[in-house]
Amino acid sequence: MRNIPNYLDDPQQILFWEFDEFILLSIMFGIGIMVNYLGVLILTGLVGIKYYRKIKDRQASGFLLHAMYWYTGVGSSELSPTSKPNPFIRRFF
Repeated sequence: MRNIPNYLDDPQQILFWEFDEFILLSIMFGIGIMVNYLGVLILTGLVGIKYYRKIKDRQASGFLLHAMYWYTGVGSSELSPTSKPNPFIRRFF
């Protein structure tokens, strides 16, 4: 169980879990209802949250988002800045 958040920019908590952990459990709950294995997938979700929390606590803040972008490309969009300058711009300020 986590401590009560002290600052406004701490992650939101729902019951005993942070928001991203709760989303993982909710997804497993929804899949469990669809495939009629609710108990098994809730237990799988709780075990998954345990290991997810271990990984999240060991690494720096934002590590999982960076790893997801690095390995899957999820999160890249047209709105994100490019890594090289536009070749048609002649002046850089």
